[in-house]
Amino acid sequence: MRILVLQETDWVTRNPIMHHRMLEALALAGADVTVIDYEILWAQKGTLPLWQGRRVIRDCHKFFEQAPITILRPGMLRLPVLSRLSWLAGNWRALTDYFADGRPDVIVAYGISNAYLAQRFARRHGVPFVYHLMDALHTLAESYWQQPIACAVERAVLQRADHVVVINNKLREYAVQMGAAAQRVTVIPMGTNITSEMPADEIEAVRAGLQISPQDFVMLFMGWLYDFSGLRELTVELARRKAAWPQLKLLVVGDGDLLPELQRLRQTHGLEQHLILTGRRPMQEMRGYIAASDLCLLPAHRNTTMEHIVPAKVIEYMEIGRPVLATRLPGLEAEFDDLPGLLYIERPEDAFDRLEELLQATPSPRQVARRLGATCREFLQRREDWAGVTKRFEQVLSTTRVRERA
Repeated sequence: MRILVLQETDWVTRNPIMHHRMLEALALAGADVTVIDYEILWAQKGTLPLWQGRRVIRDCHKFFEQAPITILRPGMLRLPVLSRLSWLAGNWRALTDYFADGRPDVIVAYGISNAYLAQRFARRHGVPFVYHLMDALHTLAESYWQQPIACAVERAVLQRADHVVVINNKLREYAVQMGAAAQRVTVIPMGTNITSEMPADEIEAVRAGLQISPQDFVMLFMGWLYDFSGLRELTVELARRKAAWPQLKLLVVGDGDLLPELQRLRQTHGLEQHLILTGRRPMQEMRGYIAASDLCLLPAHRNTTMEHIVPAKVIEYMEIGRPVLATRLPGLEAEFDDLPGLLYIERPEDAFDRLEELLQATPSPRQVARRLGATCREFLQRREDWAGVTKRFEQVLSTTRVRERA
């Protein structure tokens, strides 16, 4: 199967998520997978050279070393505003060149602007177009004034898609509300990867490397540090309570918009012994960091971006048997109901009041956290694994047909 994939972010450097895993698995099984992406963090590397030429990156992988994914990165001007516009124009050329080499069996889109463009190519050439939604995409627009435009384009793509795949039931509701026909929407949730538990000595070695003692209670957040992640509020509250809870540590693994401010707050409030900021770390280390924690975090502000999603990090936390302290989000409630190991808060500022109940538990907070985390792991053992999820995704791609237009 020849699969053309389009997205509006960086396939190579951004955090690995669900579609990386599934498409790499399909490539390993023999599919010809080509991705058109966008170097979204180009400004961090400077504006020179002014023109970034078209690039081809071969054998790119995140999960499986032998996955033969090819990246086509259109050329663009490295200037604010013009970067995305010139890149979008470059998508036209990339699509034209790709179709000149052969017609794909299916197009799978993850963005908005180049998804709309690819959908036009798909209709012109009679190729099935599948929209794979993992977020309410228009809510991720870079500025507020762009959201109505992005919403209109996303709605148009959903209405005309031959099939829509979503990752949870709340996103299914969203897709239908945005105009997708209900009979053309399939829910394929994130798979699970339940492995054997990490040996205790290896866990303690990770903790020791982070200067965490056996008595410390560790809260973990991993992933991209969005401004709305709630970590700013947690850090300020940690500074207020550090004298009362000297054994409490906050471990933040990741990079992003909020990292410079967290570094400043750590220094300002003297949190060097309480707030551990590792920055971006290789994917292979994530299991060790989760295992080294006692409780994991999703204390995000409830906004339009978070309303419909179940972040992959929540599944990853639970796979390793850690309880999760999370903002009460509709997507989480629909997915996990009243799972004991999922501890809800209404806003980031409530995290420490909720945590206080756990820290006062007997025989010890860490033992109680392990019991709560075990309910999460047991829950996930009843879910479909990644092999099953990927097979279902492949079936959707291979059976989707171009629908008749009125």
